[in-house]
Amino acid sequence: MALTGREGEKHGVPGRHKYLRIAEDLREQITDNRIEPGEQVPKQRVLAKQYEVSLVTVQHALKILRAWGLIDEGGKGRGPRVVAGHTTPQTLDDWVAEAFTAADVSLDVWSLTTENLSQIVAQQVVRIRAGKAPVPESIRARVLLPSLVVDHGLPELISDPTDQRPLRRLRGIIRTYARQLEHSLLSVAEYRRGASVRVEIRSLPTLPQQKYYILNNSVALTSLYEVRRNEVREHGDSPPMAIRDLMSSSEPFTWKPTAGGTGQDSAYFHKVREQFESYWSNAEASMDWGE
Repeated sequence: MALTGREGEKHGVPGRHKYLRIAEDLREQITDNRIEPGEQVPKQRVLAKQYEVSLVTVQHALKILRAWGLIDEGGKGRGPRVVAGHTTPQTLDDWVAEAFTAADVSLDVWSLTTENLSQIVAQQVVRIRAGKAPVPESIRARVLLPSLVVDHGLPELISDPTDQRPLRRLRGIIRTYARQLEHSLLSVAEYRRGASVRVEIRSLPTLPQQKYYILNNSVALTSLYEVRRNEVREHGDSPPMAIRDLMSSSEPFTWKPTAGGTGQDSAYFHKVREQFESYWSNAEASMDWGE
């Protein structure tokens, strides 16, 4: 089973698409129980001959399977085995880590802030720096956030809806974590010569009713926002403020439709993607960072 990749193997570096395709093929065999829990995966030399690649490429594919939590580290005198009870990604951290195993990564985001995502991407950069995750060839991120110059109806101080402190606080959070996300993504190019990284941040004069994460144009993670009472501080030494806030639970996601799904699953994925594109095309061309 020869694999034809866009990039060949040079100087001991595995062909980019080859090792990912091997990992994906083995994952399919594992999830279909063709390789059952507790069973040892084929030996590296067997896989190298089967896929007509080098041992380096096979080793990198197995590293990806371990990162996905599908196989163990192996033991003395034996190769890695399939982990019993392996699961598909559940948290945003899991989904982002899996998305970053692709050669070409895309992130389309519409959310109130990027606080959670920026921290997760920063941790992904740490994994890349430590050699525990592959470096993508390209990253394209399109991020939609609420405008920093519009007086949104939320958040608001319960005791005085005209008080601007909750809104100033929200603007500060949006600004801080959007810049952190942009910095983390752009820094990925430092770890691979020729890597292409493009980050665009646009704004809408409205608040999102639900957050979208469309990863690699293949899965859409959605989560609904709710209006809840919250207690926050504008600054570390400020007195607490009781506010009405727009909040969501990051996990579990309301729905995780995929492009390759069937029926309602696929239809909903394409609807989410179409809606994001309509928002993106009508958003301000660049984020106005405000005061």
